[in-house]
Amino acid sequence: MEVFERDLSAFKRFQSGISSVVPTDWGDAGRYLDLERTRNYSLKEVEEILNNVSSLQSAQQLSRHFFLKDGFYKKIIIYYATLLTYSGLLIPNPTFGKRLSTPHIAKRYYSALNYLDRLNLEEIMTGMSLKVLVEGAYYGIIQTLDKNNLVIFDLPAAYCRSRFKDFNGNDLVEFSVTYFDQFTDKTEQKEILDSFPKFIANHYKKFKKGKTGNAWIQLPAEVGICFYLTEDCRPLFLNVIPATIQYDDAVDTERERELEEIRKIIVQQIPHLADGSLLFEPDEALEMHKGSVNMMKGNKNISVLTTYANVDAIVSRTSADTVSSSLEKMCQNIYAEAGTSAQIFSPTGTQALSTSILNDISVMMILGNKYARFFSFAINSLFSNSNIYFKYKILPVSLYNRSDYITDTFKLAQSGYSFLVPCVAAGIGQNELTSLKELENDVLELDEILKPLSSSYTQPSGEVGAPEKKLEEKSEKTIQNEDSLDRQGGSE
Repeated sequence: MEVFERDLSAFKRFQSGISSVVPTDWGDAGRYLDLERTRNYSLKEVEEILNNVSSLQSAQQLSRHFFLKDGFYKKIIIYYATLLTYSGLLIPNPTFGKRLSTPHIAKRYYSALNYLDRLNLEEIMTGMSLKVLVEGAYYGIIQTLDKNNLVIFDLPAAYCRSRFKDFNGNDLVEFSVTYFDQFTDKTEQKEILDSFPKFIANHYKKFKKGKTGNAWIQLPAEVGICFYLTEDCRPLFLNVIPATIQYDDAVDTERERELEEIRKIIVQQIPHLADGSLLFEPDEALEMHKGSVNMMKGNKNISVLTTYANVDAIVSRTSADTVSSSLEKMCQNIYAEAGTSAQIFSPTGTQALSTSILNDISVMMILGNKYARFFSFAINSLFSNSNIYFKYKILPVSLYNRSDYITDTFKLAQSGYSFLVPCVAAGIGQNELTSLKELENDVLELDEILKPLSSSYTQPSGEVGAPEKKLEEKSEKTIQNEDSLDRQGGSE
């Protein structure tokens, strides 16, 4: 027994020496990162918010959270917000008996056009659309509207509502002055109040002094702005969020399954002697087990089993194709909930894609028409008079259908309809068109250098058929025939 203990202690030292030189960083194990995502909303909480239609503020908070956090939700919203190019056309309408070519009337048209060019409308409308899709509605207040500036102050959607319309169909905005209570620092609160119109600041002061019990103040129709897609002003794509959560859960489940498949078990089977006795005693087997564990402790995907018995490992594997198909269906379900095509984001075919895009454009044109109405109001309040009024029109054009739209409107132009529409759809402004043509024709003289092919556009209206050849271009035989005909005519 004494010999055994000496040998066992030597064996321990030997095992310790082995484990001290084996590297603990196994490289490949590091590529399986922990992809677990922190979720502030469970699927149950999301479904409760979606089912509670009266809790608008909770729905807005949910939408903001997932817009900042979730890639699918953000991508869908940005796609819709930037779908339209917001190409606009300013149409002047002289009153009956007046002509646009009259200098003082034309001057108002050019003034209105220059005003719109300075506003950078595409960026403004894209930002408004983004807020509508995230918050459910865009609320704003006009701080400045004159012939030099248009300043719009964004209002927090959580403190706004719109329940009524005026006689002209404009949405009336109501604002809760409790918004200012969140600014506890008096200096900061005063700065915020000073940035708002005085009638709002005065209402807040009355509310804090108890002179009015109503925290809501209705903004005048001429300064309050409200844009939305649905009457309930709830974020449009809330129903996508449960599908994104389920997709994340499916990814996590697949990750666990993948880790389970790569996990290995090292089996040390202690052999027996021919007579059935143990080759190693249990204490020796224990030390062998500890040594192997120490050697493998750097790899969390490897386990060590030391046993005297025969062991079979039964692994339950799921077909990779089945898993991939399941995840693909979950991903497709996200876009299906949004009502858009997954082909837009990860195209694999062209079937029904164009129809899906047209449907998306029609949805965003609800906002486009509202924007056009607002800017028509702004332009008319500044530049219209008894001789002329204006209508601003946003074209249903996106980067996806621009080519087809230009082709169709150009065909109309060939029949005498507007040349401006295909130009504006191509991204060339009304002012830019005349400037470009003047640059090309009068400055660069490209109309003389670059001759277009003969067509109905390049031929004078009086010329029909092939042009008559000059005398030097006629063949000798042709000239002889003409002389012969002339002599016959003279003899007669």
